[in-house]
Amino acid sequence: MSGALAHPASSSQDHQQMCANSNSNSGDQNDDDDYVVDSHIVELSKIIDREIRSNTWKSRSSHSETIFRVPKPNNENAGDRMMSTYQPAFLSIGPYHVNATEEMRRNEQGKLSALDQCIPRGSRPSVLEYTQAVKSMEAEARRCYEGDVGMDSNAFCRMLLLDAVQLILLLEFFGGFFAADDDDDEAASPSSSPCQQAAGCRIRTRDTIMTVHDLMMLENQIPFFVVEKIYELQNGNNAAAMRPVRRLAWEAIRNMVGGVPSSAPNDNDLHLLEFQHLVHVCHVYLKPTCLNIDAPTEILNKKTAGKYGRFRRATEYYEAGVTFRRWCSSEAGSQRRRRRPVLDVAFNNGVLSVALQDIHENTGYILRNVLAYEQKYNRTAMSPDTSYVTAYVVFMSQLLGSAEDVALLSRHGVMEHLLGDDGEVCALFRGLADGLAFDPVSDHYLSPVEVALQDHCRHRRYRWRAWIVRHRFSNPWLVAAWLFGGSAVLCTIVQTVFTVLSYLQQPH
Repeated sequence: MSGALAHPASSSQDHQQMCANSNSNSGDQNDDDDYVVDSHIVELSKIIDREIRSNTWKSRSSHSETIFRVPKPNNENAGDRMMSTYQPAFLSIGPYHVNATEEMRRNEQGKLSALDQCIPRGSRPSVLEYTQAVKSMEAEARRCYEGDVGMDSNAFCRMLLLDAVQLILLLEFFGGFFAADDDDDEAASPSSSPCQQAAGCRIRTRDTIMTVHDLMMLENQIPFFVVEKIYELQNGNNAAAMRPVRRLAWEAIRNMVGGVPSSAPNDNDLHLLEFQHLVHVCHVYLKPTCLNIDAPTEILNKKTAGKYGRFRRATEYYEAGVTFRRWCSSEAGSQRRRRRPVLDVAFNNGVLSVALQDIHENTGYILRNVLAYEQKYNRTAMSPDTSYVTAYVVFMSQLLGSAEDVALLSRHGVMEHLLGDDGEVCALFRGLADGLAFDPVSDHYLSPVEVALQDHCRHRRYRWRAWIVRHRFSNPWLVAAWLFGGSAVLCTIVQTVFTVLSYLQQPH
């Protein structure tokens, strides 16, 4: 019995010892696991540290990037539209779309021919000097692009040199033959497209149309300081003896947007501007003369109070008594009337003055790429005095709510277009405004116009007067009938008065 009784006790002790050993081994295993986990963390931290050290993004300033990639849409239909709106198909300028199509690959030979023309054999400066100049600008040029362009140093410098020479030749072609009289509102043809006006000719070729299209793509640009440097080398550092490349770019943009005037400094003051690339030149060119961020305090207070924030349709303004008028400028001492910059809008004494809106096949992609630049570049998107294209597009998209609004503006001479029908104009501006980052209660340049229009529409007397004019005096025969009826009533009243007076004066 004692042996039998001792066995369980012995077993219990052995079990306790085994548990203790097991716990000890378990603790050792946990320590080993902790050590393994810690080693993985250490290794991961080393990997992250190496990535941080090798990352070049940290040296990039958000303000130095000026040439952006446009975000790609998710759906396939929008992707097809993006191909024709934001991406070149004929001529590649810059690193984003090098040799992307067969035509681009063929045009590379044309770039070499252009360089051969600019640098004849045995002349100075040599190809070596051009290459050295481009190499000295490589680091600064790379910082202008969003992200890594994915090209080695030799390929990048070669691309900059060939594209700069090609771009100079195109600027001389499109900007060297501009007719100054195209600003004349009476002489110019508002319906002429930019491609028709290119190089001072009216012949539209496929290459010209596609070249104009590709030059206005935001993803298809090179920094303008590279173009200026190559231009100086071509002219022996004596650009003053030639037409400055800035003026060539300015006049080329003027042709591409249809010859509309600009409110920016005149040609003699172009050296005061700092051009980033051609799309930026277009953005500066479109600056409205009525840009006014110093609106009266009471107007801004009304805006921030949330009373306003949206424009109405053109027909709604018309029903409220607003008159639409094409805004032109008259020269001092002359009967000539000149067109205003296309973004000019003003409202005074019940009259909404709008510059001529000439809508053609190029309007959509030009405005889209300028908007893409304006929305991405921090110094432009965050400042109300430089985000004027966004404010203009939002204004037009709300003003043109239907084909009826387009027809109304067309009748008043404010709008002319070459699209299929009036509905396409509405769809154009509605598509341009889709997805824009815009604060409707901000102090954008059209804030005073918006507040003045809303104040006008709030007064009932303007609406009643407009209703009477439209429904009672819109037809000249109705006007004549009203005058005849009013005269008859007045004569009847006068006759009645005289009859009563004569009766009272008779002796009774």
